[in-house]
Amino acid sequence: MKGKAAVSAIIPAYNEAERIEATLEGVRSIPEVDEVIVVDDGSEDFTSPIARRYADSVIRLPSNCGKGTAMREGVRCAAGEVLLFVDADLKEHAKLCGSLLVPLLRKDADMTIARFPPSLRKGGFGLVKGVARSGVLWLTGVKLDATLSGQRAVRREVWESLDYFPAGFGVELGLTVHALQSGYTVREVPLPIRHRETGRDWQGFRHRGKQLMEVLSTLFRLWRLPA
Repeated sequence: MKGKAAVSAIIPAYNEAERIEATLEGVRSIPEVDEVIVVDDGSEDFTSPIARRYADSVIRLPSNCGKGTAMREGVRCAAGEVLLFVDADLKEHAKLCGSLLVPLLRKDADMTIARFPPSLRKGGFGLVKGVARSGVLWLTGVKLDATLSGQRAVRREVWESLDYFPAGFGVELGLTVHALQSGYTVREVPLPIRHRETGRDWQGFRHRGKQLMEVLSTLFRLWRLPA
């Protein structure tokens, strides 16, 4: 790649037919990205057929296995030494994730994490984020804001050294703690993106409850791991 590490963009997706096209157009517009992989985590809509029009590879999992499993399958098929993870629902804002690659390609960081502006509404996710932030501080002594962000770039060597791999929402938290405990350089990069937010209805509370349980489970497992 003419003196620079190849970059693979990996997009886990579940029932994102309405948004995946715009997201992939955004990722495709990032000059540093050499390969685009979509992992369809058992979608029941047209996510895969739409993704095939834009991605270099589309991996379809037979059932909804969880975000962590989808990310792992994407990395397994990726050629890049730098991995860019992008959520499938970012739409046109996905192009801004190119800023996450700059510190890695300049060798100023081993992992970067997107930090979004504060939420415009209170949907209850603040509790989950607060628990994750406190957990990372407790386990590593490092204060980070965006510990759960799905938008991040990471060197393959960091990913492949991960010794505990959560299957679901805890994967980003596990990766963050592992990188910090292993002495890798982790930087947050502010991005002017507003993520799709869950509401204060039953479905939203159920989703956040599931996230909270996975975060707590991940923190407990990380605490129990040998140093």
